[in-house]
Amino acid sequence: MISEQQLTIISRAIRHSEIADKALQDDLIDHFCCVVEAEMQSGQSFENAFQAAYAQITPNGFGEIQQETLYLRNHKKRLLLNQCTFLSGYVFALSATLGAFFKIMYLPGATSLLYAGMLGFAFVFMPLLLVTKLKNRLFLHLSGKLQWIVGSLTGMVLIAACLFKLLHLQGAGLLLGLGFLLLGLGFLPFFFFRMFKASQAAT
Repeated sequence: MISEQQLTIISRAIRHSEIADKALQDDLIDHFCCVVEAEMQSGQSFENAFQAAYAQITPNGFGEIQQETLYLRNHKKRLLLNQCTFLSGYVFALSATLGAFFKIMYLPGATSLLYAGMLGFAFVFMPLLLVTKLKNRLFLHLSGKLQWIVGSLTGMVLIAACLFKLLHLQGAGLLLGLGFLLLGLGFLPFFFFRMFKASQAAT
């Protein structure tokens, strides 16, 4: 059995390590105690048992455990965000498509489906997609981030302009002009600049 003094030594070593998460600290303390106790039962001294446990559980130090834990947690969050993003995109795109089809076939519910799909695509899917892309490590460069920000804003403005036009609301022309302005002077320059940079890097 591990004595109170030995438990204190193990706890102090883990509490003062790079591990910041208290729950992870508690799990590691339990794990260390089990390994140390097993080593001591085989005839090892506490010091040797602790070194063996350290080499077995954290061969590259406590920092690696902390980094792996953070990566797994962030990975799960990113995976959930990706699932929500693309599921919402599919649902709203399907709604808009069905709405357009119903409109052509003069079926009931066409307007609701079309407007719900367009609104959801513009103000739910596109912001989620933007957040997903900005969290992606491939888009750490400022030009990549700006391209996605301006592109998403352009899409939202143009879809809003189309809705205003369909609903015969005031400001449709202004929104449409703003959308094309963002497209021509905002998104397209970034888009072709990044294409040019990519072609230069490939040669």
